[in-house]
Amino acid sequence: MQALSKINSNHGSTILKALLFLLVIYCPFFLHLGDMPIRVWDEARQVANTLEMERNGNYLVTHFEGQPEMWNTKPPLLIWFQLFFLKLIGNEELAFRLPSAIAGFLTTLTIILLFAGYLKSYWFGFITVVVLVTANGYIGDHVARTADYDALLTFFMIFYALCFFLFLETGRLKYLHLFFAGLAFSILTKSIQGMLFIPALVIYPAFTGNFLKLLKNKWVYIDFALVILIVMGYYLLRESVNPGYLEAVYINELGGRFARTMEYHKHPFNYYLNLLISDQFAIWFLFVPMGFFAGLAFLKGKIRNLILYVALISSVYLLIISSAGTKLAWYNAPIFPLLSILAAFAIYRVFLLTVEFKGIDGGLFKKALPVLFMVMVLYPPYQIIIDKVYKPREGSNEIDFYNMSHLLQDVANHKSEIKDCFICYDGYSAHLQYYTNRLNQQGKLVFLKAPQLLVVGDVVIYSQEFIRKKIEEKFLFEETGKYYNVKFIKINGVRNRND
Repeated sequence: MQALSKINSNHGSTILKALLFLLVIYCPFFLHLGDMPIRVWDEARQVANTLEMERNGNYLVTHFEGQPEMWNTKPPLLIWFQLFFLKLIGNEELAFRLPSAIAGFLTTLTIILLFAGYLKSYWFGFITVVVLVTANGYIGDHVARTADYDALLTFFMIFYALCFFLFLETGRLKYLHLFFAGLAFSILTKSIQGMLFIPALVIYPAFTGNFLKLLKNKWVYIDFALVILIVMGYYLLRESVNPGYLEAVYINELGGRFARTMEYHKHPFNYYLNLLISDQFAIWFLFVPMGFFAGLAFLKGKIRNLILYVALISSVYLLIISSAGTKLAWYNAPIFPLLSILAAFAIYRVFLLTVEFKGIDGGLFKKALPVLFMVMVLYPPYQIIIDKVYKPREGSNEIDFYNMSHLLQDVANHKSEIKDCFICYDGYSAHLQYYTNRLNQQGKLVFLKAPQLLVVGDVVIYSQEFIRKKIEEKFLFEETGKYYNVKFIKINGVRNRND
């Protein structure tokens, strides 16, 4: 404990520490946030929901293609936040992604405040934040840098989990109230997934002997009743104006996704663990067990309790989602901050050893040793993340797919120009519809059109080779240009049987 007190009293002012924190988290969350075109599937769906809410003014029921949304059945909290930024900064990619980036910032802010305030361990918190913002699974698609639910969900779940920990540690009622507030917002963000920390939060007080004390607290029941009232109030109100909504929620989010595989997302039980090791946490995952055992072996009190707490939540949550029939890579996003705490503690213990190192008597090198250690361990993964966000680009398996989106994005941002034309595309096209609608608002006549509906004189853009074959079966055309694998053609005539 002397080392903990020493290191937290000898490392500069609060302002400098705050500036260092802001400097570290800015680039991973906000640098070039709007550069990438809208992602297919979920991000495109949320963007469409937001734009339709702006057009129809219905803030209770989300819509897609003019009909009540019955596929993406989550409550509209994220959509409301995206709508706010849409109205604030206009129709561009940044507006839809800012809620996720801000949620990431708030997650790291919650962590640093917990460590610097309650635990009096700023540098432990700082290392945790760096580990989190250099985790490939967190800084990337579907979490902190896209217009998806998972960064916002992660913030609220981490917030309520840490508030519950603080309540158990301090007994202060404000943390209990904040816990239930965070729980309510988690459910209103992504429905049932927002509750998946609760089993571990029931086990922990039973394990520590606080369970009966918790049951005797009247505010547990009052706050829980308020959460039920708020959440059920939304669901019942929406069902009253959107009949069939509750059935769709059950199919999409409750019995459906957990009990059976949906949309071909079937994977083995160890799917999430393998993802963490191979990609999402990569090298940091090696530090997770080291941090856990270091916490058990060397410390008592607050930090040891936190290590046990986050390890329990992470394990139980991972077990729950690994048992589900439907598995998606981003479902384990809520435990990224918890695993970061475990991994960071292993690094923090070595950091303390460099501070306490007795092999050198004074001098500049002894003072610089902790800094050198931090830079050596944390800078390489941080540089990798900066490279990732500085010039974001798809992986090799996605480049050809998104070239059309890049082209349309450049035209929408006035970086390129195309004349009035039709896009021929086969498949789910919400990501392209976003750009065609945006271009139409700018007075550029760009529309999606099926190959069989083309007529002589049409200017066509396509990127899928089988689309070309479909056009060749019926029409004569000439190629007028290209953008990577995206081809521009003009329909000159109808093919007859002799051609």
